Amino acid sequence: MTETKKFNWSMAAVVVSLVAQAAALVFWGGGLSSRVAALEARTAPLADGTLARLDEHTLSVSKALERLEGKEEVRR
Repeated sequence: MTETKKFNWSMAAVVVSLVAQAAALVFWGGGLSSRVAALEARTAPLADGTLARLDEHTLSVSKALERLEGKEEVRR
């Protein structure tokens, strides 16, 4: 007696779903890579310390304003 092999539909469904998930992962990873590259290009000008200088400048302007406000209150 010979046994006939039947096609295992459950295993085929698992393989198809794994292939679909792998394709979706590759597609998602490609999109993520392009978004990261765009963000790096946008923030590259700030890498030279511009943001730190702006922060320090804002802090010094704020301190100067506080000194001026203090002098204004003394005059009143």
